[in-house]
Amino acid sequence: MIKPLIILKYISKENLVSLGVLFFFICFLFFAIDLVELLRRGASKDISLKILINISLLHLPALFPIILPTTFLLSTMHTFMRLNKNNELSIIKASGISFWFFVLPAVFNAIMVSLLFTLLLNPIFSQMNIKFRTYESLYFKGNSGLHTISPTGLWLKEITETNEYVINSSHYSSEEKKLINVKIFEFDRNDNFLRRIDASEVEMFDEKWDLKNVSVVELNKNPNNFDLMSFKFDLSIEKIEQNFRSAETISFWKLEEYINNLENSGFNARPHRVYLNYLISFPLLLISMVLLGTKLSISMYRKKKVFLNIFSGLVFGVFFHFLTDVFRTVGISGKLSIFMSVWAIPTIFILILLGYLIHTEDG
Repeated sequence: MIKPLIILKYISKENLVSLGVLFFFICFLFFAIDLVELLRRGASKDISLKILINISLLHLPALFPIILPTTFLLSTMHTFMRLNKNNELSIIKASGISFWFFVLPAVFNAIMVSLLFTLLLNPIFSQMNIKFRTYESLYFKGNSGLHTISPTGLWLKEITETNEYVINSSHYSSEEKKLINVKIFEFDRNDNFLRRIDASEVEMFDEKWDLKNVSVVELNKNPNNFDLMSFKFDLSIEKIEQNFRSAETISFWKLEEYINNLENSGFNARPHRVYLNYLISFPLLLISMVLLGTKLSISMYRKKKVFLNIFSGLVFGVFFHFLTDVFRTVGISGKLSIFMSVWAIPTIFILILLGYLIHTEDG
């Protein structure tokens, strides 16, 4: 008599081996493609190969939302196709063990890997994402860097005891603590416009900003030019980074706090809220790929049908990823609820696949 626990361990081992091999292969493939693209972009710039490799490695974790679902789809298909090739699944089925017992190890691995990715690795990957964006901004000119808020640049607001200031900058460098091409609009507490101050560069210190190459324009007055001008502003590097960092650069454990800070300050935190729900729903994404891979590989097929199923799986995987991205983008725009934009697609996908598998395998 075949013991179910032995079968469970065996299928789990086969699935883990497939996961490991395919994961490293797909990571290397994405790394190579990214490096080739960086070499193309850096062909006209004096950037060493070592720096480009570092940038590509730092960018790799940002691709894991694509790499992991693809890995689980292909590893599930590889596991069951290999077991079918050796007639092992037929023997296990003949022993009376339920079909769902086969799927359990792959689903368990998907849940464990998604929890590992979200709870333990995400804080590390968020720091790598920051370094990647910093390197990209430093070595590839024309990139606006980590803190661009809109197509017109970075917008800030400072309120003092007597006046209010609206500040715009085309570029912000966290490494050099500088703002480039700065426009400052000064208002009194009754929202009356007082003057506009233009500066080519601003150096940011604690509670002090130094403006260089300054032009001051007041109503009904000629412009005045100054080489240097200083302001006592409470805006610090830490506050700017806290308010305007993208969700991908924030640890999962700190994301809720950042969202609360943004919402309390009156900023739009919807992109961060959508991303937080996306991280929480990540197990559903991987389970969807496991069920899709199971559907395409659990039965024994001829060789031509096997290649067709592999191709179909990749097509469905790409379509699923595209659909989830579109729904998240619509959710970020506010035209769709967060639940519908994040949770609807994987939930519907899982229900459809479960219904199909129940009909074909248990029906």
